[in-house]
Amino acid sequence: MRRRETRITDQTQGPPPGGRLSDDAVRTPFQRATSALEDAGVRWCRLRPRDGGDEDDLLVDVIAGPRLPAVLAGAGFLAVPRLGRGSHRAFHAPDETTGRWAKLDIVTRIDLGPYQELRTTLAAGFLVRRRPSSGVQQDWRPDDDDAFWALLLHELFDRPSPAVRRPDVLRGLAAGARPDGPAARAIEALLQPLGETPAHLLDLVRGGDTPSLLRAGARMRRRLGPRVRGRRGLVRVIRWLDRRDPPFVRRGVSVALLGPDGAGKSTLCAGLGAGGPLPVRSVYLGLYGGRHGGTSRRSFPGIGFVGRVLRMWRGWLVGRIAVARGRIVVFDRHPYDARLSTGDRGDGRTTSARTRRSGLVRAALGRSLPRPDLVVVLDAPAELLYARKPEHPMERVEAQRTAYLDLASRLPGAEVVDVSGSTDDVVRRVTGLVWRHLAARESDR
Repeated sequence: MRRRETRITDQTQGPPPGGRLSDDAVRTPFQRATSALEDAGVRWCRLRPRDGGDEDDLLVDVIAGPRLPAVLAGAGFLAVPRLGRGSHRAFHAPDETTGRWAKLDIVTRIDLGPYQELRTTLAAGFLVRRRPSSGVQQDWRPDDDDAFWALLLHELFDRPSPAVRRPDVLRGLAAGARPDGPAARAIEALLQPLGETPAHLLDLVRGGDTPSLLRAGARMRRRLGPRVRGRRGLVRVIRWLDRRDPPFVRRGVSVALLGPDGAGKSTLCAGLGAGGPLPVRSVYLGLYGGRHGGTSRRSFPGIGFVGRVLRMWRGWLVGRIAVARGRIVVFDRHPYDARLSTGDRGDGRTTSARTRRSGLVRAALGRSLPRPDLVVVLDAPAELLYARKPEHPMERVEAQRTAYLDLASRLPGAEVVDVSGSTDDVVRRVTGLVWRHLAARESDR
């Protein structure tokens, strides 16, 4: 029984898991994410205006925290865990229409400081008092009073030093802020040990006295207690360890790229996942690379075969370690080439050179490594492949292309991608394909 072949062309993109193609074709990644939260009954609000950028800051009900990876995976967003970030979680998705990456910064608590070392109890009240943004019921923002205090505390505590980067926005919000409102009462206990009151900070903002406001922020930061300073020191150590990419904190993926000559495998290896949250590593697993690429007549029988298998296993182990450290590992070629249905294996060798090896040897090579997480077979019309790399006759190019399509139909879950378009477009579509695979894996957990 032949396995189903999936083809992704310039015009057709598979929808993210749980999504509908007609909806996803017109909605931005952020719109898909907020719709997914609404559909799942999750309470949320946008902490700060997005202003058309590639990041969105959301506050989400703490009760929904464990469900977030599965909920947002349905919108194509994947959580990229980071140690020492408190309740903060980052979710990423590639925007295949623009080539940029969309990022959701989601918190379930409103903790202050560069290391979230200063704890508050503001989050629950913010979600209770949230309001529709511009009358759109599925786009939530904090109440005006809450929005002022959230922005002010963010400017005074969350940067390496106090800074008011949006004084006009802050002053505009101050018109609707209250010194005795629910948010002010919630932070009063926090500010009193630091020698400040909500009323005084509000007066400084309304009066436009930014220098005094910054001095007050610096004074409060100097008076943070030993418990807060100790928490900051501990988080700094944890983040230092996180930057070393310890294994099993982030889960990567292995991708085998197959295709005939001229399909652009090397170019795709260089661009796949570029600018995204997961580092990319390319590992060559071709059948005939390295110093054990062939068997000499003077060598002992089987030495070349054993050396070739050992070399490929070494490359596979390098890739698996990189996957465990949260990388996208791209296998440039793969032993699957030995399972092509013709004598031409896509490496430039002739059929006669192949006939000296038995079918048993080819079967052993083709099954010598564990399966990668995803197999992508690149395809294009033979005329285009020949124009890109006119090294072989057209008949051979067509035979090679047909052999790879037949191989794709026999490999479980293999994806066929039409690479007739521009390089940037192909890179975007294959990156989206890899990311949807990661999101689907998350939603199945």
